[in-house]
Amino acid sequence: MLLEFSCSNFKSIKEKVTFSAIATDDSKNEEFLRKFGDFRVLHTSVIYGPNGSGKSNLFKAIGFVRDLVLKSCEKKAGEVLKQPRHKMASQDEKSEFNIQFIMGNVRYAYGFVLRNNLVSEEYLYYFAREREEIVKVFEREEGEVCLGEKFEENKVLLEITKDELGDNRLLLSCIGNKSGICEISDAFLFFKLHLVIHNMEVKSERENCIRAMMENEEMRKLIISVFNELDSDIKDIRVEDGDEGPRVKVVYDEFETDLAYEESTGINKLFDLVLPMVQSFVNGKVMIVDEIELNLHRNVSYKIINLFNTHLPNNSAQLIFTSHDISLLSLNLFRNDQIWFAQLGKDRATELYSLVEIKNIRADENIAKGYVMGRYGAVPIFKNNGGVVR
Repeated sequence: MLLEFSCSNFKSIKEKVTFSAIATDDSKNEEFLRKFGDFRVLHTSVIYGPNGSGKSNLFKAIGFVRDLVLKSCEKKAGEVLKQPRHKMASQDEKSEFNIQFIMGNVRYAYGFVLRNNLVSEEYLYYFAREREEIVKVFEREEGEVCLGEKFEENKVLLEITKDELGDNRLLLSCIGNKSGICEISDAFLFFKLHLVIHNMEVKSERENCIRAMMENEEMRKLIISVFNELDSDIKDIRVEDGDEGPRVKVVYDEFETDLAYEESTGINKLFDLVLPMVQSFVNGKVMIVDEIELNLHRNVSYKIINLFNTHLPNNSAQLIFTSHDISLLSLNLFRNDQIWFAQLGKDRATELYSLVEIKNIRADENIAKGYVMGRYGAVPIFKNNGGVVR
């Protein structure tokens, strides 16, 4: 599970902003939470704000971190990294990224600093389960790596830090698959397998998701129940092996269709979003979706959000998304600490804050109305007919 993410000097984000999925001590809707040690962690979170406020850039920053962890080890000597700075930042101003997460029932803290398109600092810690003591795996500053006491004699780490690490590569990227140390490999696998950032333009995951559905009856039933929220008359989904891979058949009362060749573009787009979301739910992954309503009917959005909110016993699945759809903005669907806002402040820089930070919110308050009236900032822009500009 994702606990917290912060960054600075990334696109519209200038000063440090912090997103947190750690619940407050509010006792409302305890079923929306998962207990982890002294923490209570939220299963869903939503971010509202006008276009251009930086909502998407927060998710792009998370994706940026994930991609560097997974791919920077492939950088060649002399090749610099991309460092998407804020427009008002100087060339040598640092960009900082920090993330805390749970993997394998262990809490991790990881982060790095980029300066002049190169890595200048990096760290990885975890918290010992017994007393929540922080344990250093490594710290890195200007090319010098300091290993934690527990790992000082690991030959693989010593060899990698000497021979393979360049200032255009993250150390976690270089050692994630090679160290043989579970604290390192698990941290790497969080980014590789458990942090899912949805992109409707990428269809390569469809086949993987279909194969997963073939092997998981619970996943298939959940997908059918989501589609039923559309009053689509879909009765079943079958998968057949075809010459070019698995083929999905959508079953109705009196006939069936081939999803790829006979169903509408809308149903295919919906399928490409719903399938990985349900797979993430069943497999306990972190699913990040930008503007969830662009491809989901309102009823389907409600169904998906409630699915993650109520979750399964011991399930660690999370759904973190942005939206313009004010019909979702309700204290019946979210706790105060699940609702976030983004807006532009001075220097056209993104500010991020939670509804918890707004004073005097009543338990029965109409949050959607308060948002439209500008009570919480991050004011949406409206067309002449009153519709929200998206």
